[in-house]
Amino acid sequence: MKHLIFTILIACSVCQLTAQNDVQYTHFLFNKLAYNPAYAGAAGVPTATALYRNQWLSLDGAPTTATVNFHTPFFGGRSGFGLNMTADRVGMNRANSLEASYAYRFSLAEGKGTLSLGVNGRLEQGKMDWNEANPLDIGDGTIPVSEDPSIAPNFGFGLYYEQSNFYLGVSLPQLLNTSIYRDFDVAGNGTDFRTYYLMTGYLAKLSNNIKLQPGAMVSFNAETPFEIDVNANLIFMDAFWIGGNYRLGDSFSALVQYQFNPNFRIGTAFDFTMTELNSYSNGSVEVMLSYVFNKKAESAEQINNLRFF
Repeated sequence: MKHLIFTILIACSVCQLTAQNDVQYTHFLFNKLAYNPAYAGAAGVPTATALYRNQWLSLDGAPTTATVNFHTPFFGGRSGFGLNMTADRVGMNRANSLEASYAYRFSLAEGKGTLSLGVNGRLEQGKMDWNEANPLDIGDGTIPVSEDPSIAPNFGFGLYYEQSNFYLGVSLPQLLNTSIYRDFDVAGNGTDFRTYYLMTGYLAKLSNNIKLQPGAMVSFNAETPFEIDVNANLIFMDAFWIGGNYRLGDSFSALVQYQFNPNFRIGTAFDFTMTELNSYSNGSVEVMLSYVFNKKAESAEQINNLRFF
């Protein structure tokens, strides 16, 4: 039975790879650089984030993803630079990427808002880990046969607008209609690999000690079903976060975060699967670490941007 479920998972993974849909994070609100290069430098200070996701716990070969990124403003905050590294594992598939982003920022709304234009370039590497192979699968025509790693470049762009209590972004992080997976016979020619992202969020003050932060992200790819995440967090004393996330037709999630000091934050999320996989898996889990370097807030507005967006 476990081999049957694993086969189904791999089939689902192949369908996802066919559209080259980027990995979905429950912590998307705190991992915007992975989706939108225009976010680089938007925090106002150098910021590093690490995130680990283990999907479909207790299933062999289920996806695991590790991401580390860093971004910082420069030229007096008019520009931003970011680096993002991701390692993704699904069954025997190994996918790695290294991405650099640049953003240029304009003041709008009489200085109350900022619009960023961003571009990114990335290298994607894919290979098969045959140490994970099952000898019984030899001769299976659905398993890729390439042994050498495949490397392909890509690039994209994005727009990101922010105020002290609101943000809106649109992006296309992978513009080229190409994929590292073609060399593994997972996807053929003519498939559209471009995924478009729309993200937005708002910060509302409920009382002196409680804030509400709703957010959403929509991803669209012509080859995959429509995807949307809707998120809401309650923030107590600007330190303790508790919230939930709904992923359309897939899962409900619980999120908890704690701001230990002005620089360091840790968070975790657990996804409760709504599909038939909930009979075989306990769900998915994410852990996030975020660190802000040399935080020096000049105004209450800047503090809001640093802490919440």
